[in-house]
Parts: sequence; C-alpha cells; structure tokens
Amino acid sequence: MLKPPRTILALAAGSLALGLVGAGAAVADDEGAAAAATPSQQTAIAADDTERSDGHWDRYALGKVVSKGPLKVRSKPTTRSQSVNHVYPNRKIEIECKTHGESVDGNSIWYRLHRSYGAGSEDKAYGNEHWVTARYVQNLSQVKYCH
Repeated sequence: MLKPPRTILALAAGSLALGLVGAGAAVADDEGAAAAATPSQQTAIAADDTERSDGHWDRYALGKVVSKGPLKVRSKPTTRSQSVNHVYPNRKIEIECKTHGESVDGNSIWYRLHRSYGAGSEDKAYGNEHWVTARYVQNLSQVKYCH
C-alpha cells in the first residue's frame, strides 16, 4: 500500500533531523573525550603516535578504544577483577596478546596491554597485568593469542 506524500515527507524530514542531531552529539562527544584525557593516563598512546624510531610498535598490536566512556583496565580478564586504571575513548593502546575470559556483550576476548603503559603505584598491589575487554577496542593490527 502506498503512503500519502505528506507522510513520506514527514518521515524524511524526521530522519534528516535525527541524523543531524546525532552527528552533532557525536562530534561533541569526540571533543569532550579529548579534553577529558589527561597526561597522567599512561595506559593510552597519544592519538597522533603511529611509530617510534626504536621499532617499539612492531612488537605489539595496536587498538583504538571505542567505548562511550572511559574503559576500565583490570588486573585479570574478568569484570569481577580489580580496576587498576582506565583508558579514554578514541585513544590508541598497545596490545601484547589476547585470551578468552568473561564474556562482555557476547565477546569473550580480552586484551593484555603492554606493561610499560599504566605503570604506577597501584600495579604493585594488583600485579603487572592490565586487561581490557575486546568488546570496546577496535583492532588496528592483528593480535596474537597469549601463551
């Protein structure tokens, strides 16, 4: 059954308006996340860093945090483990390897972050491992499984 032209125009205008509002919110969120990031967050790599002269990036996979808010870094690959740090959205992270852990929104893969990032006093209490769920990280390179 054909819809009247008025209905079609109303639906098209509504879709356009919602699309523009959503794009504006996404841009505002990107700016807010960048402003909220602080230098003390050593877990993440600066967004403009793509390689280093010592070949450091060659040894680890890269990922980009795609969560809406800060992503918790945990001491083990489970949401029940202690939160030891966090990474802000749109930040790049170095990933050592991946393993299966607790499922988060249907994804049971967890990434172990490189040890040189997130090193702080809290690490001594919870061990040296830093894990993030793969559910909120976009792979920028291939990640190997942990041994």
